[in-house]
Amino acid sequence: MKTDKGIMLVAFDGSPSSKAALEWAKSKAPLLSLDIEVVNVWEYAESALDVAGVGFGSGGYVGESDPKIWSDQILKDGVTTVFGDDATQIKVSSVEGGVVRELVDMSKGSNLLVMGSRGHSKFADLILGSVSESLCAKSKCPVVIVHADS
Repeated sequence: MKTDKGIMLVAFDGSPSSKAALEWAKSKAPLLSLDIEVVNVWEYAESALDVAGVGFGSGGYVGESDPKIWSDQILKDGVTTVFGDDATQIKVSSVEGGVVRELVDMSKGSNLLVMGSRGHSKFADLILGSVSESLCAKSKCPVVIVHADS
């Protein structure tokens, strides 16, 4: 009888800490009987001209300047680097939206959320806010935060 594995959701943005999180997931997912899904969350950036009503909006992106294309490439490069020949077995998702909101939503269907820590100082976290801190508070599943080796 086949049973469905749970999901280990890995937030990946191409940073060293997100690569460390992906490597951690690769080593731990089999032990926890979880499948890995790697997600990159991105947003279209509005320029001052867009806000003034004279810009091109998201339809103005072309080729490699399109954040969706960048997101897809970040996912492909990261998963290929970590998983090599097994990269095609890993589910990847490129999602448009706010990072915290989208990852909290995706955490509802996951058993574990794994993410890297950028390692900001306490002062920077106070000023900038902390994605990892927000996700620890709001996630609908347990969260693992992985630090990159320095």
